[in-house]
This record gives sequence, C-alpha cells and structure tokens, in this order.
Amino acid sequence: MSPHSSMYTIIIAGVIVVLVGGAVDVLLTRQRIHTGVALAQSTKAFQRELVGAKVNILIIGDSTVVGVGARVPEESLAGQVAASFPLVSITNLGVNGAKAKELILRLEAVAARQFDLIMIHIGGNDIVRFTKLGELTASIASVLQLATSKAKHVTLTTSGNVGTALLLPWGTRWLFERRTRNVRTIFIEAAQKYRVQYIDLFREHSKDPFYKNPHYYYAVDLFHPSSAGYADWYAIMQPVLSKFGGK
Repeated sequence: MSPHSSMYTIIIAGVIVVLVGGAVDVLLTRQRIHTGVALAQSTKAFQRELVGAKVNILIIGDSTVVGVGARVPEESLAGQVAASFPLVSITNLGVNGAKAKELILRLEAVAARQFDLIMIHIGGNDIVRFTKLGELTASIASVLQLATSKAKHVTLTTSGNVGTALLLPWGTRWLFERRTRNVRTIFIEAAQKYRVQYIDLFREHSKDPFYKNPHYYYAVDLFHPSSAGYADWYAIMQPVLSKFGGK
C-alpha cells in the first residue's frame, strides 16, 4: 500500500468514526430530550403565599425557575429562596421553555401588583433556540423596564455555561458556549443600563463544577441542573440576596 493510500485510509476511517459517533450522539440527545420533557411535566413549581406577609418576592423565568431537575421543590431555586426568606410570600411565574420576550406578557398580567423583590432568571432557551441577539436585547430591555416599575429591587440572572450540557451533541457545544457568552454580555449591559443587580453564574471550565462533574450537577437529562446544581447556583446568588434581608 502506498503512503498516499495509507493516508486516505486513515482519513476515511476518521470520517467514519466521526459520522458513527455523531449518529450515536444524536440518538443520545433525542433520548435525553425525552427525559427532560418528562421531568418538566412532572415538576411542580415551588411558591408560598403567606397571609399578611409584609414582604413579597416574585420569581419569574424559565424551567430553572420551575425547578426542573431538582429532586423536590424545596431544593429548587425558589425553594432555597423560601428557606432564606422564611417570612415572605413567594410568587413563582416560571414557565418551561420560556424565552425572554414571553416574560413581557407575564409581567403585564400582574400589573396591578407590586413586589419588594423581583428575581428574573431567563436566557437559556434564547441560547439554545437561537433567538436573534438584537431581538433578545430589545426583549430584555422591555422586561427590565416593566420589572423596575413593579419593584424597588430587581435581580437578573441567566444560566451558567450552556455549552457544558452533555445533552447537546459534542460537536456543537463550542457554539452554545459562544452563544452563552453573547447572551451574558447583553444581560450585563442591560442590567447596568436599568440599574438592576446582575448575578453572574458563568464560570470558565477550570472553575465550573458543571463542566468538571456534569453527572452530579446536571439532572438525568444532562441539561437542567440537579438539586446539587441548583444548590451551587444558589450559593452564588445568596450573598446578593442577603442584602435584601435574607439570611
């Protein structure tokens, strides 16, 4: 066999490996999506209405506000907020699959209410469903305008590095990491413009537990956080929230 033939054989073998590996990856992704859908359908969002409560918190956003992936509602973000603020009412307007623009109507639907703190957690679906960045910039601006008219204190959070999620096919994760960085930049700039507190969950791989130990910090669908993942996120959020009276 000539050197050229050997080279072509290696290239062809490499292509076959990539194609076969890609096909397997796609099948695994489909299975994990079905698992994630089942998780979402079985998850009940945590909220707590206390009669006569002097402090009211609104938590609004996507499936991470619903708490998909947490073992029990109390281990979701909203559940952990409740533990930090034991004497406040918590309204949960999390919706599975929500994108930023959908929060506009949900905030308008509670226009008659005022809150002491509004926590916005959104952006993951805008990342993976490829919302145009210009559209997202406009949407999050409208969301923050509404939120700041309804509460003295507002926090804005998006997911950590979506590119670390093993649900996503291996060859695409770099793209979703880039999208995460783009969305993070948009949110930071919007938070500064509207004077709200941005809580940054993004970490580089060397410091990101979701990257280092995905099977622990992600739920079984390898996309939503597990209870450990939500606890890790809340450890970052809690020092900021303590400024508003939480323990």
